[in-house]
Amino acid sequence: MDKYSSPISYFWGALCTLLGALSLNDIAMIIGILLSIATFIINWIYRRRDFLHKKKLREEYYAKYNQDNNRRDL
Repeated sequence: MDKYSSPISYFWGALCTLLGALSLNDIAMIIGILLSIATFIINWIYRRRDFLHKKKLREEYYAKYNQDNNRRDL
């Protein structure tokens, strides 16, 4: 048990030391930066998913359209 609790306590001690050295303005700035990066990543993921979905629908439509045109030629 000591094997796991000692590194965890060192981590929390270092984290509290770092946070204690920062002012509220610094903490707010860091949180704002992290949230804007997270927003960018989430937005990029959903836009890419939407693009791939529309691309799939477009390919299915054109495949069906081309298949119907091939039947008419016969």
